Amino acid sequence: MAFLREAVEKQKAFLIQQLVAQGVAEGNVEELYEKTMSEIVNDYEHFCKKFEESNPGLLKLTRYNPYDYEEKQYFH
Repeated sequence: MAFLREAVEKQKAFLIQQLVAQGVAEGNVEELYEKTMSEIVNDYEHFCKKFEESNPGLLKLTRYNPYDYEEKQYFH
């Protein structure tokens, strides 16, 4: 279990570093470390969504799909 916790903490630190590097996270960075992983991922994906909307020609590197109408329905 310690391995899983360490992996989550590393991912959280990486996402926080990305938000800080892009200037999204301003002020006290320690407050970001108090947030849950879900909140950090949500903040990161919100940033990526805005970034992708302002730069439509770039590759999409997030789970977020702004083009919901392009997804195909799953048939069972």
